Amino acid sequence: MSPPLPTDPKPGNLSVVVRVWTIVAAIGLSAFACGPSVSSIYEGNIRFEHCYRLDLDPSIAPSHREACWREWASRYTYGQTRDRLDYSRRRIAQLVAGDTSRLSLDLDAPAAHPAPSATEAVAPISPRKPPPPTITTIAPPGSEAAPPPRPPQPENRCVKQCAEVLNTCKRKCPVRPDAQDVPCEPCAGDYRTCMRRCFE
Repeated sequence: MSPPLPTDPKPGNLSVVVRVWTIVAAIGLSAFACGPSVSSIYEGNIRFEHCYRLDLDPSIAPSHREACWREWASRYTYGQTRDRLDYSRRRIAQLVAGDTSRLSLDLDAPAAHPAPSATEAVAPISPRKPPPPTITTIAPPGSEAAPPPRPPQPENRCVKQCAEVLNTCKRKCPVRPDAQDVPCEPCAGDYRTCMRRCFE
């Protein structure tokens, strides 16, 4: 029999390594096992919609509706949202109290909504535009609202000089009988350059 090689693990160390790997594997598997599974949430959603459909059907007896909601509340609430849990509790309480009326969907055209008050938020019209202002300033009676400020205008002197240059240039352009109201191209370029200088 040959003596053990120095690279062979010692029997005591092997059991420690196996224990550590077992613990790591158990922690990893438990991390995946936590939380609701997709199939349980899907089943809860389907059952909720089924009970809701029974509420809308006038031919279903209230006792069947109540049984459906009780079953959903006892078996399918895992991973469901709080509003659904509250709704099922309300429906069970209504059906136990003897409410025989069935739910109805409002499928008519939406009525005109009243204008929101100053404290209510206004819904945005477009996702690419900012929402409309919530507070509008109202001028007191008898006073005129000030016009919005205009961008600064260039001096009239500069504009007048550009107009004079344009008129002088137009007189030098040849007159073409086939083109009416077509600006002389060199004059138009000079006029644009002159006006740019006025706004600088």
